[in-house]
Amino acid sequence: MRITVLGAGLAGLSAAEELVRRGHEVTVLEKDPSYGGLAATVKMDGFEYDLGPHRFHTSNGNILDFVKELPGIELLELNRISRIRLLDRYFDYPLAFSNVLSTMPLHKGIGMMFSFLWESIRGLFAPREQESFEGWVLSRFGRGLYDLYLAPYNEKLWGIKPSQLSADWASQRITVPSLAGLIKETIAPSKETVRSLVSTFHYPRGGIGEICHGLAARVTESGGCILLSTKPTGLHKTGDGWRIDFENGHIFSEKIINTIPVNEYTKLLGDILPAKVHRAALDLKFRALVFLTVMLDSDVTPADHWIYTSEDRYLFNRLSISRNFDPDVPAQVVFEFSCETNDRIWNMSRDELLKATVPGAEHLGLFSAHMVVGAHLTRREHAYPIYDLTYARNTSMVLDALDKIPDSVTCGRQGLFRYNNMDHSIEMGKYAAFEILGEASVKSHFDWDENTWSDG
Repeated sequence: MRITVLGAGLAGLSAAEELVRRGHEVTVLEKDPSYGGLAATVKMDGFEYDLGPHRFHTSNGNILDFVKELPGIELLELNRISRIRLLDRYFDYPLAFSNVLSTMPLHKGIGMMFSFLWESIRGLFAPREQESFEGWVLSRFGRGLYDLYLAPYNEKLWGIKPSQLSADWASQRITVPSLAGLIKETIAPSKETVRSLVSTFHYPRGGIGEICHGLAARVTESGGCILLSTKPTGLHKTGDGWRIDFENGHIFSEKIINTIPVNEYTKLLGDILPAKVHRAALDLKFRALVFLTVMLDSDVTPADHWIYTSEDRYLFNRLSISRNFDPDVPAQVVFEFSCETNDRIWNMSRDELLKATVPGAEHLGLFSAHMVVGAHLTRREHAYPIYDLTYARNTSMVLDALDKIPDSVTCGRQGLFRYNNMDHSIEMGKYAAFEILGEASVKSHFDWDENTWSDG
């Protein structure tokens, strides 16, 4: 069959690799000049950096073996180190109660415990609503921890009030269910490992983008075609499949696998979908990210892979230290800024953003301005699906409608509007290929609960 894959990230390339290996004619369309999506490694002008910290880990042995066998892959195994910078102190992340107690100022720690106890008593008589991130977190952790870290970090990350953020985000990403659970987990850790508490992970030497490079090599070596800098502009159903328009022409295909943002895919389908589905798709919003990589004349001292920063004195919300992933890369720090497209941060030039970043780096003790030897800027428009209070209803409507379109499958983080992990994307790509071939389906394969999606 002739099959077109939209998007050359992990999910799209995994689907293409499965299909070409089984003898099908596959074309991958990617709007960017390089493949990988968010799982790319930028290598340009002496810089070599990932778009934020990536760690590859999976409980699926088949997926791990598949990645290990990709051409050019050498997987390192690393012990995760990640922390939160707060109150001019470092706290271990994932949080451990003993570390919080030993690091937190005494009056803050006492206030946190009293606020938790008060919330527990309050909940007996006036339970909080559980639909929002705010209600979910307050009822389980109290206002002390909520006001100190959980609310400011998530508002900085998402750009909306925690009261407008779905509780799904909390239940999927905060894997310790309450402050009491945090204490219990510290004293007597459970035998079952939650994904976000995984202490070791794999990382490919040369950057996380080596995984997509290996997938792309497999696709092209088996006769598949990857068209970069090619953005689809329209999809039209024909008698025996699809006509896919793009800026410089069109191709015909019997089937489509989509991994581009689901609201963009819906728009491309036009009149194939009813107006109410298009309205729901328009309400699905993505958070954008800007990455500023600062090259230095010497190494920084922290051993962290990444550090979270919730306080307003830092314009960035997270940073990662490249050499702590791969000792062969240059001395550099990658700063992440979550934003909206065309807002102040998005429109800042490299030099403007560097000037705004250096004071925060100096306050953290990472480096001084005189150590900077260069900087590089990368923007990504569709980074994180925003789980607002209406996302579940809108996602359900859109995905149910797409599921009814013959010869079309959507998958991946952007294609499903799901904050998933790298191994999920690879596995979903494979099952999208199986679904196209009539052998299985993405939806029926996965047991999608909170622990499936959790990652920290």
